[in-house]
Amino acid sequence: MVKADLTTPGSLQQSQSLRADPRGGKNLYPKVMPGKVPAPNPDYKVDLSSHSKVPPSPSAGSSLPLPDLPTPPSPSLPDLPRPDLAKDLAKDIAKDESVKKLEKINDKEVKAGTLKRPAIIFIKGLDVFSSPSKSEGGYAGVGRIAEAIEGSRIYGWDQKDEIIEEIKKVHKDFPIVLVGHSLGGDTAIEIADELDSLKENFRKVDLLVTIDAIGFSHSIIPQNVKQHLNVFGENSFVLNDGPHVARRDEKTNVRNILSPLDHTDIDDDKEIQYEIVEMIQKTVGSKS
Repeated sequence: MVKADLTTPGSLQQSQSLRADPRGGKNLYPKVMPGKVPAPNPDYKVDLSSHSKVPPSPSAGSSLPLPDLPTPPSPSLPDLPRPDLAKDLAKDIAKDESVKKLEKINDKEVKAGTLKRPAIIFIKGLDVFSSPSKSEGGYAGVGRIAEAIEGSRIYGWDQKDEIIEEIKKVHKDFPIVLVGHSLGGDTAIEIADELDSLKENFRKVDLLVTIDAIGFSHSIIPQNVKQHLNVFGENSFVLNDGPHVARRDEKTNVRNILSPLDHTDIDDDKEIQYEIVEMIQKTVGSKS
């Protein structure tokens, strides 16, 4: 075996001469100058400018290009509600729940004597003389007076039981006001008379107003009424029962007003409306 010293340039050249081709004397390796490294001389070229050209030979150690794969579509996410929208929905739900709770508490479920507000009741006469609207024709004056009084309620002449139930809910320290026209005036007197009983604890009626009441059997005002204003027409005694008197004048102050107007026009008279509104305001104001 021949050993070569590769530590010096001369030794490197000597080792190269030993590896010369014995048949032609050609050196298998190019001459290497001291301090230089021979540049690589590959026997193939690879064009990397485009993968669509002819691919290099597999023998050169390169891999075949992969076909272009379609990009999968991104899944669409559902639209999420905005934070403010969620708050609004929560408020709406809470509002709906509160409304449902209020609807459950109807008038029948209110305990007797718990409402701390005056009971101001207007009672209309027979609808054949009145308009469905409380601002036009017929007994429209009763509706306009009711609209001028805050917290008032309007009933028909045939709703006596409902009116009494409403009065029972009001605390005893708050006033009761009854205003009735025509048949509604008769109903107002009947209600006052029914409240003046042991069963109803002789409930006081602070103000009773009758506008051309019809019934002839309602001229006597019960003792539980503190003030009574009675307006009646002079033209027709068929549709009114004339002046009223108190059963006990030391307990009830009765005031009778004779009007020249017809039965369906009395409640439209401005002077009568003024008298009624003023008396209601004084009655309610003195108890507030």
